[in-house]
Amino acid sequence: MINNLKTKNIKRISRSAEHAAFTDLCENPFDGTSSSLLCVYREADTHVSPNGKIVLCEIDKKSMTSNTLQELQIPGSDLRDPKLSFDGECLFITAYAKTLLNNGSISRHMVSYSSTNGKTWSAPNHFGDDAWWIWNCDRYKSYFYGFAYNRAAESISLYRGNLDNSMQCYRENVFGLEKSGKGYPNESALLFDGQGNANVFLRRDADTFSAQFGFSQPPYSEWEWHDLGVYIGGPAAAKLENGNFLVAGRHVDWDSESFTTRLWHFDTKTKTLSELLTLPSGGDTSYPGLVINDDILYASYYSSHIDGQSRVYLAKLRGVKSLNITK
Repeated sequence: MINNLKTKNIKRISRSAEHAAFTDLCENPFDGTSSSLLCVYREADTHVSPNGKIVLCEIDKKSMTSNTLQELQIPGSDLRDPKLSFDGECLFITAYAKTLLNNGSISRHMVSYSSTNGKTWSAPNHFGDDAWWIWNCDRYKSYFYGFAYNRAAESISLYRGNLDNSMQCYRENVFGLEKSGKGYPNESALLFDGQGNANVFLRRDADTFSAQFGFSQPPYSEWEWHDLGVYIGGPAAAKLENGNFLVAGRHVDWDSESFTTRLWHFDTKTKTLSELLTLPSGGDTSYPGLVINDDILYASYYSSHIDGQSRVYLAKLRGVKSLNITK
């Protein structure tokens, strides 16, 4: 691998708000000119607050200017960590809804919204099992798949189904403390290749805190796991032309207790990560979204490094093709 990845431009794309964070990014599937991206993020008072809503914006690739298309919210609920998924016809926004009930308890469940034009959206649809947080979803053949985690269970399970209807547990306890001896697996980036092989980058927040890479072939009953030796919070990944991956997420310097959003290269043969660069970031930061266009990488993420408040940024980087070159 040759690393010629360079940052061309970075722009803040979030509106004025106390806290803007937790992003995802995709090509705009409804733009016939392929000149725009769609970005979702959460807007609220604080990192955790009961008024979290989802903001969807359209971004012009050339100028990197953003235009708000939609706001999605449920009164009394905190909609967290929105993700974008596309099935060829419908675009889905999924989120985790935390709702304070009248009896003082908290309801936790997944919700999805769907659209066939990016401008008008369905009512929220509940899917999955309560208190199981299904992170990002990817589609293979006729189903969406996604890993769900439950903190009390200290494990992840693979869910399968349709985002506009329901998702059921397909493979239980794929990785976790009891099965794998590694604690608190949670957020994940799941991607399928053309043969249906599943690749996942998994965050952990216990014992060594080291992220994991998982691989499985259909029907996903057997998994290979590799310890990556580094912490990755809010992982995102994008596949390169040669089958390797770009990976992004929160990096922690444990000595200084400082946080940044970082990009890595992952070699699928050696199962190793190589650091590429650190985006301008600090404080409360991470949860990127990645889109590759030929030699260009677009990366959305949030950070509080400028004024102490969490803002959403879009970075435009050049040099992706160099990562496909073998020395």
